[in-house]
Amino acid sequence: MSEESILRVEGLVTQFSTDRGLVKAVDGISFDLHRGETLGIVGESGSGKSVTNLSILRLVQSPPGNIAAGKVLFQGQDLLQASEEEVRLLRGKNISMIFQDPLTSLNPVLKVSMQIAEAIQLHHGLGRKPAKAKAVEMMKLIGIPDAERRADDYPHQFSGGMRQRIMIAMALSCNPDILIADEPTTALDVTIQAQILELIKSLSAKDKTAVILITHDLGVVAGMCDTVCVMYAGRIVERAPVDELFYDPKHPYTRGLLDSIPSVDLSGPDRLYSIPGAPPNLIDLPDACPFAPRCSRVMEVCTKATPPETVLDTATSRSVRCWLHTKENQNA
Repeated sequence: MSEESILRVEGLVTQFSTDRGLVKAVDGISFDLHRGETLGIVGESGSGKSVTNLSILRLVQSPPGNIAAGKVLFQGQDLLQASEEEVRLLRGKNISMIFQDPLTSLNPVLKVSMQIAEAIQLHHGLGRKPAKAKAVEMMKLIGIPDAERRADDYPHQFSGGMRQRIMIAMALSCNPDILIADEPTTALDVTIQAQILELIKSLSAKDKTAVILITHDLGVVAGMCDTVCVMYAGRIVERAPVDELFYDPKHPYTRGLLDSIPSVDLSGPDRLYSIPGAPPNLIDLPDACPFAPRCSRVMEVCTKATPPETVLDTATSRSVRCWLHTKENQNA
């Protein structure tokens, strides 16, 4: 593990038992995260983005979920082998998460200031009044108007966008080493989205906070991220520095995602491109490339074997899982 690396995920496998069989929601994910780095994780719904990050914090409900294999090394400590108490003390203080659905993530019977102050009291040892004052300060920071009065309101008294801001205030309140943001601006209008993203960006620059950003918005990825992991069917199919990914995508799935972005200057085709077909069923995936049925460049080998990970650049750890880029095809 490098000195700058704060989180290393190795071979993470998370499965869910269902009546129809075993779902491999995360199937052998590996990546490094460094201090001050913003790592983007993109992919269609159901590709395993959120489950990957819930697994890092050991928040996968069991049953039916089960983290079956792998390591999650935070500053050298394997969180999957740590006690529940050790992980609980890390959550919120060292690793915070902005959840995708604020309505189900907030306690409906507690005032929002109490929910923000709880983490501050637990991890910083502040008393009740100083913790509430800090909670109000955080509410002001993320743009909630009349924060002193609204601090005593309950979640149902806020709009969806305001609830999302409260979740962000909770996540940022303890100045975490790692911030996991799962679609953090989905419920916000464009102006507030820009403010929140700028806040996260400044936090990363000021405190060297590492950020994992889960999003469908490739525009946000282009403006926020240093490195991007593209996920499909529970696996990372391409990893690259953000500029290289946008200017020279290697995996056909990545190229399809980029081609699906509307063109601002109307230089693209009349009809917006969409990737044909649908993501595969993750129960009993065949030994083949899961993207093969949807791929425009499919070869015979794609339907017979799972492509290995090919490292394209050791300096940047750029890699791709595609038979087009294996040594045999590159030398052909």
